[in-house]
Amino acid sequence: MPTIETIMLFMGAALALNVTPGPSIAYVMSRTFGQGRTAGLVSALGLGTGSLLHAIAATLGLSAIVTYSPVAYAVVKYLGAAYLVYLGVSLLRQRTLRPTDAVLPNLALSHVYWQGVLTEILNPKIALFFLSFLPQFVDPARGSVAGQTLFFGLLFHVTGVPINMLVAVTGSGIAAWFSRNRLFERMRNWLAGIVLIGLGVRLALSERR
Repeated sequence: MPTIETIMLFMGAALALNVTPGPSIAYVMSRTFGQGRTAGLVSALGLGTGSLLHAIAATLGLSAIVTYSPVAYAVVKYLGAAYLVYLGVSLLRQRTLRPTDAVLPNLALSHVYWQGVLTEILNPKIALFFLSFLPQFVDPARGSVAGQTLFFGLLFHVTGVPINMLVAVTGSGIAAWFSRNRLFERMRNWLAGIVLIGLGVRLALSERR
């Protein structure tokens, strides 16, 4: 079992990383703007699930395949980029919704959840992150390395998921304020779609580090 000091240090680092604006926050905001608060909250849970699966994979050593195989890394990266672009284009094609539409009724919340899971799973940088970040806090002298890795992987979500859910709540308030503007109401799917496409392009062009 890690020491209390190590756990506190990890929590501080995890909090700093999770509050830093990045792809996860942008994704949750795009979902919130596109379909409302509930969709944003569900997408945050989906991202959290995908990230948790990465943490488990890192514990089992599966992420090493992506880390040390350029081909596997490239395949996962481009699949993830293509999926984000697909989601963005899908939103752009729905830009003709009536201004009075408050949500996208044809997109089930279960669908939103699994989109979040896939978006996170298909991001190889998450695998690299867990393999490089978690071991820094693991002390072999304190017990099982795998057990400590999984422990920190789970602990990472104690800050990550609530922060993304807070982003969804905050984003819904911003969207509600802007919804008084009929032009924004027409453009919200367009804005959300552009964000998703931008995330996809960013992932495709990102360099492996």
